[in-house]
Order: sequence, then C-alpha cells, then structure tokens
Amino acid sequence: MTTTRPDGRERRKLATRRALRAATLELGLERGLGEVRVEEIAERAGVSTRTFFNYFETKEDAALLDVLVLDDERLATLGGPAEALWAGLTELFAADVERVGEEGADLPRLMELQRRHPALQSRQMGEFSRFEGRLTAAIAARLPGDDAGRLRAEVMSGSCITAVRVGLQGWSREGWRGSPRPHVEAAFAVLAPAFAADPGS
Repeated sequence: MTTTRPDGRERRKLATRRALRAATLELGLERGLGEVRVEEIAERAGVSTRTFFNYFETKEDAALLDVLVLDDERLATLGGPAEALWAGLTELFAADVERVGEEGADLPRLMELQRRHPALQSRQMGEFSRFEGRLTAAIAARLPGDDAGRLRAEVMSGSCITAVRVGLQGWSREGWRGSPRPHVEAAFAVLAPAFAADPGS
C-alpha cells in the first residue's frame, strides 16, 4: 500500500492535533483529567480555545487512544476476492499501527491516564465497539449476503480487534521500541489460516 505524504497544511494540522493530545495527557496525569479545563489544554499547546474545538469536541476525546480509528473511506479500500480479504485487512491495520508508532511514547501514558479514570476507559471501549460495528459492515459488504457471510464478517471483525490488541501488547513488552507493525502483522498471521479459504466454497 502506498502512503501519500501529507502536504504542509496537513502536517501543521497533524502537529496541532498532537500538541493538543500531548497537553491533555500531561495535564491529566499531573492533576487528574476532571480538574483540567479546555482553556488550560489550549494554552499549554500554544493555541486558542477555539482551535481546540476545531479538533476535539471534549477534553475526553483528546485523551482517547489514537488506534482503531480508520474512517469509512479507508475501510472502503478493501477489495479483491473474498479469500484475499484477510490479507487486505492485515495490510490496512499494519499500516495504521505503523502510523501510531510515530507517537508510541504517548501510548503507555494514555493507557495510564485511562486506568486512573474508569469513565474515560469506558468511553474508549465504546469507541472501539462502534468501530467494530463499522468494520463488520465493511467486511460483510465483500462477502456473501447470507447468514454464514454475516457470521464470518463478525468473526473477522472481532479477530482484527484482537490481533491489533495482542500485537500492541507484544510491542509494549519490548518497551515500545521500534515499530509496532511487525508485532501486529505476526498476530494477524496466526489467524490467517482460518480466513484463507473462499467462504463460498
């Protein structure tokens, strides 16, 4: 999969988003997320409060893990024969965690922030659940439209979530060094034999 490099404007937007997430994380760990105001986050990030709301609706949104957030446009890139679908999913998620690897130093601290705030952790799980529903729909659109196809889509979707989680856990055991991509690819490879066959055969 070819990755298009962001232009100058997109790089600035990414930098602002990262700065806001970093400020939320730092202040949340210092004082507790409940005690932090959006105005303080914006000030630490060096932007206006209005700019904060251009990127996030709430401070809790800025504290969510930036994984499993593929939009519908990227999910729509899945194609090819049904038996190649798992390979496409592997590449899609491996590329996404490679992106996350650029901000790998934040992941352990974001997870610690969520550990300290159960409500935030619940919100994160809700986000993952909603993503899993969208992923299931995207996979189902490429499989037979019967009950067996729907079941296969649900199992494949859940397996993607598990493979990413297990891969990131493997990355954490190595101290978050290097790229998470090989760890996630290895987890997907373990599951590949279950999904390699043509579901219509």
